[in-house]
Amino acid sequence: MNGALSVNRGWARVVVLLIFVLNTWSCSDDSVSPKPSPESPQNCEWFWQNPLPQGYPIRDVWFAGANLGVAVGYSGTILRTTDGGSSWASQTSGTPGTLYGVTFTDANTWIAVGTYGILVRTTDGGTTWVRQKSGTTSPLFGISFTDTETGTVVGGGGTILRTTDGGTTWVSQTSGTTSPLFGISFTDANMGTVVGAEGTILRTTDGGTTWVSQTSGTDAWSLGVSFTDAETGTVVGRDGAILRTIDGGTTWVSQSSVPRHDLRSVSFTDANTGTVVGDLGTILRTTTCGTD
Repeated sequence: MNGALSVNRGWARVVVLLIFVLNTWSCSDDSVSPKPSPESPQNCEWFWQNPLPQGYPIRDVWFAGANLGVAVGYSGTILRTTDGGSSWASQTSGTPGTLYGVTFTDANTWIAVGTYGILVRTTDGGTTWVRQKSGTTSPLFGISFTDTETGTVVGGGGTILRTTDGGTTWVSQTSGTTSPLFGISFTDANMGTVVGAEGTILRTTDGGTTWVSQTSGTDAWSLGVSFTDAETGTVVGRDGAILRTIDGGTTWVSQSSVPRHDLRSVSFTDANTGTVVGDLGTILRTTTCGTD
């Protein structure tokens, strides 16, 4: 996801990947309390420490500026921060399903997507979240909005859905594939790229009316994509795969990466500067067009 809405996304993911769950085991001290009898077992309490106030896995995060951010994850988790991630407050999503993706359309309007076609939306900064109909029961993994009205989501079975009314209604688009689609990046209302399983890369220049398959040169699953303009983009995926294009995806060139485990997401803030995050806490950074 790119443009003005995605400048901070790579760093936001870095923030989330650096958050670990620590636990404290608080038990009675023998020096001040008698040992419990067999009939009175110890009462030990466990508390979430970080990230407060819960410990479910987080699947996506989006920042609007340096301080305001939203993270989503398992069991309908939605967390909000107003201090750049130093503290997080839980919000009620109204769904028990896993949320895989989230994006802002403006400071108060956010949309999250997830399993079984879940789509929830807030227009008051997250105070209330309302379930919307997506028209599908397929899991939805990625979401991209280029303005408050125009957005696209992708998911399982080659699902691509498009809205032009801020998410009130969604129209199915023909992707030409049944492979799951994970990542999506639009640079404007018409120009977008979607990536998915087995090296799938799809391109549209007409807002998704038609999607054209591109040759990625790999069968590795593509999990994340970031374009800074119509021509310049990067894809990341399984086993450390990184692909780069400077001609709108007509040709993709493989770039080396030190880790050989999965790379989950990529965000370029300009043609030269980008961040990649992945499994086992991987964080890769380039300031030279991805060549190092």
